Amino acid sequence: MNQSHAAQDGDIATKTYDPLDHDVKQNPYPFYNQLRRDEPVKWLEGMQAFAVASYEEVDALLKNGKLYSSAQFWPALLGEFDPVPEVPPMISMDPPNHIHLRKIANKAFTPSKIQALQERANNIAHELIDDIIAKHGNEGECDWVWDFCALFPVTVISEVLGVPTERRAEFKVWVDDTLAAANRAAYDAPRLAQIKANSEQLRAFMEDIIALRTAEPGNDIISTLIQADVQGEKLSHVQVLSMAVLLLIGGVETTTNLLGSTLTLLHRYPDVERRVRNDPSLIPALLEEVLRFEPPVQMIFRHTTEDTELAGVAIPKGSTIMPLLASANRDESKFPNGEVFDIDRKVSVPIMSFGQGPHFCLGSYLSRMEAGKALEVVFKRLTLLEPLSKDVHWIDSYFARGPHELRVRFKAQ
Repeated sequence: MNQSHAAQDGDIATKTYDPLDHDVKQNPYPFYNQLRRDEPVKWLEGMQAFAVASYEEVDALLKNGKLYSSAQFWPALLGEFDPVPEVPPMISMDPPNHIHLRKIANKAFTPSKIQALQERANNIAHELIDDIIAKHGNEGECDWVWDFCALFPVTVISEVLGVPTERRAEFKVWVDDTLAAANRAAYDAPRLAQIKANSEQLRAFMEDIIALRTAEPGNDIISTLIQADVQGEKLSHVQVLSMAVLLLIGGVETTTNLLGSTLTLLHRYPDVERRVRNDPSLIPALLEEVLRFEPPVQMIFRHTTEDTELAGVAIPKGSTIMPLLASANRDESKFPNGEVFDIDRKVSVPIMSFGQGPHFCLGSYLSRMEAGKALEVVFKRLTLLEPLSKDVHWIDSYFARGPHELRVRFKAQ
C-alpha cells in the first residue's frame, strides 16, 4: 500500500526536516520516519525549537505539564496575530490554573451533550448535500473541501456556540487565516496584513455575539461561559472572548481536515471504500485509522521549565519543544507496520491525534461524532464521490493537515 506523494523517501538524501519547507508540508511522513530512526529529538534552527518524533518521548512530555509547560503554546503558534492576546487561552494554561476553565468548557462537550447533537449533525449533513444537488444537479463536480468538509463542522460548532450560521462562510475564512499565522515567518507583508485583518474581524464578530448573549442569554456555550461561576467569580469579558475564539477555532479546523483526509484515503484505497459503504458499522474504525494515519493536527508546542534531557539530548530551560503527534502515530514500536493504512488495526496504546495528559482535546468526542454522522449521510446520499485527481494539494501549514481543496465528481441517489 505504498503512497504517491509530493515528497518521497528519495528526497531525504537532499533535505533535512524543516517544517516550513513546502515539500515537507506537502508530505512530512518520510521526514518523520528519518527522525524516529536517526534523531528522535532534533534541534530545528529555522523554528528555534526541538522536534520530538518518537511515541514514548511525545507521550512522556505531554503528560508532564510541570516540566513541559503549555503556557507559550498559543503565543508560539499565533504570535502577534492572536485575536485575544490579553489573557492566556485555556490551551496555554498549566494545571491547576486551567482546570476550572476546563470544567466549564466540558459542559458543552460531555458525551451526553454530544449524543443530543447527533440528530442536528445528521440534519446539517443532509442540508449540505441538498445544497450541493441544488447547485450542481444530481451529478456533477464540486469542491468537496469547501462545499461539505468546511461548512459541516462550522455549522455544527456555530450552533454549539450560539453564533448565527448565516455568517459561517465568513468566520471559516477568519479561522483559516488566524491559524495561517503559524506560517508567518514565510509570508510577505500583504499576506500578513490580510491575516491581521481577519484575526481582528474574528474578534469583532465574537465581541458582538458576547454582547448579544449578555443581554439575551440562550441555551448555548457562550451564554454558559458568561453565566459561569469559577470559585465564586464570574469569567471576565476577555476570558469569555478567549474561550469562545478557542472553541470556534478548535471546532472548525480539526473536523474539516479529518473529513477531507478521509476522502483522499478512500480514493487511494478503493477496497476500503467498498467495505465501508457496504458496512457502515466500520465507519468508527475507518475514522480512528484516518486520525492515526493523517492526523488533522500534526504537532503542538511546549516549553521547558527547567534544564532536562530527552532521548539523550540535553534541553535547556526555556526551550521550545515540538511534540510531533503525527510522527508518534506511526512509531513502529507502538504501531507495527505504521506506514500501512489498515482499518482492521488493533492498537494497544492511544493514538496521539488529540494529545495526551491535562490538555487532551475536549472536542474529541464532538469531532468523532460529527465525522461519523457526516460519513453515514454521505454514503447514504451519494453513490459516487470521487476526487478528480490522485494528487492532493495540502493546506499550507506545518501545524494542521488536510486538503486545501478537493475537486470531486459526485452522483446522488
